[in-house]
Amino acid sequence: MRIGEVSARSGVSARSLRYYEQLGLIGSEREPNGYRRYDDSVVDRAIVIQMLFGMDFPREVVTSVLACTGEAPAAAHDALVVQLARVRDDLSERIRTLTATRDRVDDFLATRGDAAAPA
Repeated sequence: MRIGEVSARSGVSARSLRYYEQLGLIGSEREPNGYRRYDDSVVDRAIVIQMLFGMDFPREVVTSVLACTGEAPAAAHDALVVQLARVRDDLSERIRTLTATRDRVDDFLATRGDAAAPA
């Protein structure tokens, strides 16, 4: 199928599909006229890639997740566990930072009276 059909079926923009291909996350064949021709499996793969990038996963983690589909070797799964543990730790740190920032904002608002009370 052509890129427009993959885009329509997956909800992933043609621009993103080209980017995913540039990163080596999906592949296509070229028709004689230069158009890309995608396998049906690219639709599901593109949806997964978009979801992972939407969760701010780095490209390396996205690649590892994709490597763990199907009959992936145990080493691929082990590498993914290590990478996801790092992502979890980074998320935990971001949550701590955001919580501290919110608490400081709450403290500031508390000194300004009821007009700034949380909704």
